[in-house]
Amino acid sequence: MAMKKKKTQLKDIINSDRLLLSSDTSEMICYDLKNVLLEYFNLEGGVSIVVEPTKDSYQITVKATAVAVKSFGIIR
Repeated sequence: MAMKKKKTQLKDIINSDRLLLSSDTSEMICYDLKNVLLEYFNLEGGVSIVVEPTKDSYQITVKATAVAVKSFGIIR
């Protein structure tokens, strides 16, 4: 039983270490997301992200404010 508890604790530690994004990494992700969003929207301000662990994955929330949707056509 103690071994199972230690295994769970180790898994939690590893997951929390993976979750930690350096400020440089977070800035780079926001920069990339902003460039993608700018293809479709006129943004007001920047883009932010929040990464939260769930049971077996991560919930990633992207926040941005757009003042307009750009018109675009569908390529067939």
